[in-house]
Amino acid sequence: MGSRTWLLEIPIVYDLFQDGLTRSETRTWFSDKVICASDGMRILDVGCGTASILSLLPNVEYIGIDHNPKYIAKARVSHGDRGEFRSVDVNDAQFRTLGKFDRVLLLGVLHHLNDDECIKLFSALRQALREDGQLVTFDNALVSGQHPIARLLAKLDRGRYARTPQQYRSLIETSFVVESEIIRHDLLRVPYTHVAFRARTR
Repeated sequence: MGSRTWLLEIPIVYDLFQDGLTRSETRTWFSDKVICASDGMRILDVGCGTASILSLLPNVEYIGIDHNPKYIAKARVSHGDRGEFRSVDVNDAQFRTLGKFDRVLLLGVLHHLNDDECIKLFSALRQALREDGQLVTFDNALVSGQHPIARLLAKLDRGRYARTPQQYRSLIETSFVVESEIIRHDLLRVPYTHVAFRARTR
């Protein structure tokens, strides 16, 4: 494991890194225009990290899951009164007891997984969405004509599977129907390309 990857495993370093690069208006835009949550919704955040998105959500029932117990511990300290945080895998029997959700979030997750892992994840999450619920994904992206720095940073990311929007869409569509796709190049203080998808069950 490289020093950069190891450092980002530390919750406070991860948070400072994210906060330092992200424009002040980005998270509000993402919460209001992409997640589109409302009071009372059940939200599942898969790969929640330190659950920083929770501070921007309305009065929802939030469950965050992550493989990194250090992130979960930090999330409990920061947001323990507003959510439930578990170190659990979507393929565990425990996951299937969590019930159905109005939103399932995959924020910065897919570019860490290979194609087979993504397909398996989507298959598991399909069962977690309510009939009118939505899956929301958000990842770095490789697009034609993007700023060379944006492309370089995507390639240098600790996630090894940066993809084109069409490649992400094809994986999502193995289990879901894509309703919207948004590509942005201006969400960080440095050149970078993101793609967000909203999808529903078939």
